[in-house]
Amino acid sequence: MGKKILAKSSEYGEETLIQHTRNALLVFKSLKDTYPEVVEICDDEKFYEYLFVTVFLHDFGKAAEGFQKMLKEGKPWGYRHEIISAGFISCLPYSEDVKKDIALAIITHHKDLYELQESYSTLTTPGKDNYIKKLKELEENIKYLQFMIDKVPEWSKEFLGYEIRLKQIQSMEQIEDAFHFAAKEYLNDYEDKKIKNDKRKLFLGGFLTACDHLSSASQEEIVKAISDMKKIFKFENYKDTQLKAMNTKGSAVLIAPTGYGKTEASLLWSNYNQNESKGKRVFYLLPYTASINAMYNRLKDSFGDERVALLHGKALYFLYKEFTKSEENYFDAVNKARTKYDLSKKIFKPYKVLTPFQILKYFFGVTGFEQHIGEMTGGLFIVDEVHSYDPHTTALILESLKYLKEEYKAEVFIMSATLPEFLKKLFIEELNIKALIEPKKEELKKIVRHKVLVTEGDVFSNIGKIIKDIKESKKVLVVCNTVDRAQKVYNELKDYTSKRALLHSRFILKDRERIEKNLDKVQLLVGTQAIEVSLDIDFDVLYTEPAPIDALIQRFGRVNRRGVKGISPVYIFSQGSCEDKFVYKNQKVVSKTLELLSKYDMISEDLIQNLVNEVYKDGYIDKDYEEFLKAKDSFRNVISQLYPFIENKYLKEEFYELFDNREVVPYIFEEEYINKIKNKEYFEAAGYVVGISQGRYIALKKQGLIEDKGYDVDFVYCEYDKDLGLLIDKPYDNVFTT
Repeated sequence: MGKKILAKSSEYGEETLIQHTRNALLVFKSLKDTYPEVVEICDDEKFYEYLFVTVFLHDFGKAAEGFQKMLKEGKPWGYRHEIISAGFISCLPYSEDVKKDIALAIITHHKDLYELQESYSTLTTPGKDNYIKKLKELEENIKYLQFMIDKVPEWSKEFLGYEIRLKQIQSMEQIEDAFHFAAKEYLNDYEDKKIKNDKRKLFLGGFLTACDHLSSASQEEIVKAISDMKKIFKFENYKDTQLKAMNTKGSAVLIAPTGYGKTEASLLWSNYNQNESKGKRVFYLLPYTASINAMYNRLKDSFGDERVALLHGKALYFLYKEFTKSEENYFDAVNKARTKYDLSKKIFKPYKVLTPFQILKYFFGVTGFEQHIGEMTGGLFIVDEVHSYDPHTTALILESLKYLKEEYKAEVFIMSATLPEFLKKLFIEELNIKALIEPKKEELKKIVRHKVLVTEGDVFSNIGKIIKDIKESKKVLVVCNTVDRAQKVYNELKDYTSKRALLHSRFILKDRERIEKNLDKVQLLVGTQAIEVSLDIDFDVLYTEPAPIDALIQRFGRVNRRGVKGISPVYIFSQGSCEDKFVYKNQKVVSKTLELLSKYDMISEDLIQNLVNEVYKDGYIDKDYEEFLKAKDSFRNVISQLYPFIENKYLKEEFYELFDNREVVPYIFEEEYINKIKNKEYFEAAGYVVGISQGRYIALKKQGLIEDKGYDVDFVYCEYDKDLGLLIDKPYDNVFTT
């Protein structure tokens, strides 16, 4: 066999090529067990045989002497091992089409074809000469590779379940120029729009990457789902909706009020829809970071840390903060958070709690899309609080779920406390859902927690009532529609109790964490929509500015949550502020909500659903409808441009344009932020960041209140208060404004 050939250097836990290949094949075996549906989806009974040889050959190019010197001595090599590895397809006894797919999967398991073409194409004379020169570096170590090829019958029996043989390489001339053989034609067909969207290519590329990444992370087996969910929950009695969910095969819609055990119902459904190996991945989608973090902790406590992953834009920061709680030093906490987050992104943990955008981005060709679309195959998608999204995002979610259901055998569980009839019909019809699960109307009529009072005037003309309730020691919640309004209301009320807090989106991360951590101790909470989701708070009385019915119901849910306080009052002011039209663009919905609520006193859960249906009886209208249709068409267009092995930069740009948010650092934290960056304490630096809308950012920039100092975020020259947050209307006095 000759000398030791490395796949990983000592810096990354030295591993020989044989060791790494075997470890990758261990993942392959687990992956094959996890995803039995892929054979049918690809319509190719030999798919896993093809994947076996792809994994087996993927790093053969590392045996080149220059690559070995790079690993052992740190000398740059200047070439890509994947290009040489793919040449060993000449060992394979398959058709040209199959060999091309395997070659493309190997060539692109680190970089996409266009990036490789720029520097490593063998289609030019210099490129071909360089390839031949690097290929000759294998000669010294070819016996090692021949030894590995002789192992295929034994290893295939062990990992694949039956024996196969490859042709032995007798001379260097037998090794194929795989880039010329496979990539040339594929790139030409891509340019000429002749490529068929072949699932075999996607799965070979995605699953090879999965095997390589997991084995490199020292993981040999994909974690399976809970074998029996009923043993986790241990309920003496199940609600009727939960019983129906846990006996429903295929997709379903569940509509039930807050506190009705929808989360447990959805997870029981996922258990009933698992495959025999318990390999199906479960994706729990929620709209907001706070609700995702809360659900992650809840599932982690129930299922164990090893089974639950967290994915959203701030997930790495959240995990870092979790590790700092156990008094880890900064760099230990960072390393542990990175390791945990990296595993969360891989095909590894069976339960992922995430935003829809973590799913959507891969349909826009974001790096690694082959692996992640592969991961979603046969997936069980729980979509919670589905009513919360705007028409554009709703359309994208709907189309992505439809695509996954039709093309990749996914199943969907849609659930909400308040789902308008038009949205319910839309999801049921578009996703071909047969099962609708709802509580009995008699049960809903019995649930009455709130007395609704539509009150003339705005929050300021009714400030005396709020003060009276505070003085009577009631726990008071005040919800405004804009941050500016909430800050002003808080200033009016803060002197009436020391147990107070303001919560909105314009706090730096450090302060928002501090505020949320202490919410259970406050008597007065003033907030914006930030309080509508997944904060475990319970107040005696609510005062709120006018909003659409579904938003108001979320606010009601923060008062008398468990129904143990009898009937609690919720006051809705008839007037908001002139800025409300920017928050709720369809003001007709707000007017209709107030009109209907003013006719009622006590509100049962049965009545709530009727009110939601009445407010939204016309569905999406005017600009909302146009936006919905436009987004549906846009997604179909995106999917039509998605091809394995190629990252489309225009699609990626289109995805990132979906986000209307800019991160800035208030000027008073400039020194702390810069010092943290200089000390490479990037996660601590992130604690000084606050998000503002793109429109607000542009307006502040025009006023000369935004400064770019060459860091990842800009600095904003507006006043900041730890209890009030960023004060947009108070520019820093010492800044020259234009």
